Amino acid sequence: MKVTFTKYIDNDSIVMLKGKTKLEVLNEIISKAAQRSQLDRDLIFRLTWKREQMMTTGVGNGLGLPHIRVNNIPDPIIIVGVCNEPITDYQSQDDQPVRVIVYIMAADERPEEYLQLLGSVSRKLRNPDVINEIIANIGNPGQILKVIKSQQDGE
Repeated sequence: MKVTFTKYIDNDSIVMLKGKTKLEVLNEIISKAAQRSQLDRDLIFRLTWKREQMMTTGVGNGLGLPHIRVNNIPDPIIIVGVCNEPITDYQSQDDQPVRVIVYIMAADERPEEYLQLLGSVSRKLRNPDVINEIIANIGNPGQILKVIKSQQDGE
């Protein structure tokens, strides 16, 4: 069965990010992920930055897709962060600022689910029009959730 990331998001998953740098916005997201998962924040921080050092998670068209695998979480934790300001130091693959960040924390024991979640985000949010619609609704988590959930999976 295909796993889609929208199954794991709700209004509380949508966060308006106030930071102006990659470190600041990822810190805000990591804090939210630690709160939702009840895992150690320092562990999440270390894993996130270890992954980020391997290769940027700025995939282009204003989208950042940081992702980590951790042990012993029953369900994936997904946070959708919308940046008040364009994050110009994100080092995105297309050298454009990032405005929407989808953070995925999935179980290390279920790599197939992890890959399906990444693919699901990519299929639903790689369209710049969708990113622009999310940004246009900044401050309205309910509407952002509707925009994301209304996207077809592209398959």
